[in-house]
Amino acid sequence: RRTTQMASKGGTRASGTDGNDFQYRQRVDSKYQKAAVARKSIKSALSALVVFHPLMAAWAVLPSTLTGAELDEYNVPFSSLAFVGFVLVVTTMSMVGSNKTIQPENLESMCKAILVTGVLNLTAGVLMRVQVDDENLLMRRFADLVARETGAKDSAALTTIATAIEAVLLVAGLLLALAVSKHGKALASTATKTR
Repeated sequence: RRTTQMASKGGTRASGTDGNDFQYRQRVDSKYQKAAVARKSIKSALSALVVFHPLMAAWAVLPSTLTGAELDEYNVPFSSLAFVGFVLVVTTMSMVGSNKTIQPENLESMCKAILVTGVLNLTAGVLMRVQVDDENLLMRRFADLVARETGAKDSAALTTIATAIEAVLLVAGLLLALAVSKHGKALASTATKTR
């Protein structure tokens, strides 16, 4: 078996260099490095939102459906926003994931729309807590479903857990939308510079 040594491993070097001239060699320009980082970051946030929106739709619809309650004005805002948000996220993912040149205006518009769905989702959750009677709250329907299926007697503990789940969902949706907006702006600004 024959092994080949690299020139830097004790072999001959190109004439006129001692190997310490690497600082002057070609490098990837910082704007392209920033674009790559922004693209990776926005893809991560969008991937998380692809999981989030179906979870939010399930939170809005399943407990009511499984407990026999009709879908009503308490379910509609969340399920509608989950559907719209999912479509926006998938569309934005296709824009970011393609090898085509990104149109900065389109990307910024999509990221703003995703941010609006995050804000509306949180706003709907807060308004629901303030304006809706207790038995129609989504977290109450979830707690009732879990109590019915498990035979649990402590509904106060289940309600506390359901409240925490709902709060985490609402805040996570907003934080992920903010991340998409931030990284979308960064990616759009690098796309503008590279044109």
